Amino acid sequence: MKDTRDCIISAARHLFAQQGFHGTSVDSIAKKAGVSKGALYWHFSDKFELYRTVLVLEIDRMKDIFKLTFEEATDVKEFVRRRGVLILMAFEKNPETMLIWMDLLIQAKRGKEEFKNMAKDLASCIKKSMDEGVCIDLTDERQGSVFLLLRLVVFGLLSCQGSLLDTGEAIDSWKQIVDLVMRGDE
Repeated sequence: MKDTRDCIISAARHLFAQQGFHGTSVDSIAKKAGVSKGALYWHFSDKFELYRTVLVLEIDRMKDIFKLTFEEATDVKEFVRRRGVLILMAFEKNPETMLIWMDLLIQAKRGKEEFKNMAKDLASCIKKSMDEGVCIDLTDERQGSVFLLLRLVVFGLLSCQGSLLDTGEAIDSWKQIVDLVMRGDE
């Protein structure tokens, strides 16, 4: 039974990435998963629940990226640089992840409340994951501003990665921006 559910999720993930939420039908998911629509509906009440399940798994993947431990960085700038590089490399390894996230952001931009809420949850998760383990000697207000700027930059780089920038260019840009932003803290 779990195998069927996993096949449905895998098929849906691929189709949502390639065709977006609205471009993907329940019929196409069932066909790609090799199951009947009845089996799909046995596991998921509707397409939106399946989409939400795919996104929750994507959020879990992001959390796993940040669980990776690496040698202690000697300073905050290096720690932040490494976090950004981890994100950029993760999206290079799995381009469908970026397509799914971009589709969610587009759906949220179109104004449906459930998509807006999911996008806010996703952003909140990324914020929390990026900020965990970061202890720097800045005022709370300054620290918040620095990390907001860096989160916005990484989102911008991710949206350009693979189209306007290759991964190496995105990583180089990230490092330069971190250096510029963090320069005032030295």
